Amino acid sequence: MTKSIFVLIMMSSFFAFGSQGPAAETTPPAAVTAPAQTGNLRVILRNFKSDNGVTNIILYNNAYTFPDKPDKCYSNLWTHISKGYAEVTFKNIPYGEYALAAYHDENANHRLDLSVIGIPKEGIAISNDAKGLFLPRFKDAKIQVNTPDKTIVMTIGY
Repeated sequence: MTKSIFVLIMMSSFFAFGSQGPAAETTPPAAVTAPAQTGNLRVILRNFKSDNGVTNIILYNNAYTFPDKPDKCYSNLWTHISKGYAEVTFKNIPYGEYALAAYHDENANHRLDLSVIGIPKEGIAISNDAKGLFLPRFKDAKIQVNTPDKTIVMTIGY
């Protein structure tokens, strides 16, 4: 099986007030923009072969950094594994398009261990189970966060 390597707005209003006498020139109030909508993204990971170590779930909002530049991701969360499952929630993320990558850091060294030729030695998962010749593409892995609460399930593969 081939494995892919991964990986507000401030509002202000200004009003000018004239004094008694001739009308003073006034500046109309600035347009009021609604705050950006945000939601919580719950990620459930399943199919871990053991509860050893930890897992890192990486949230990307940019096709240029996905999946091989985790240091330039939007956010990432670490968590423990229990009974073959793990779960995290990314809170208050702006509505938009994202992609996720996760890996099972079995030895808890906080990195994805690779073979000499770059194949992951630890389990990985990509949103939408996206695959690619070398790396999965953002457009294949992207998900929409456009509701207050969204849940996705990802399966770790070894």
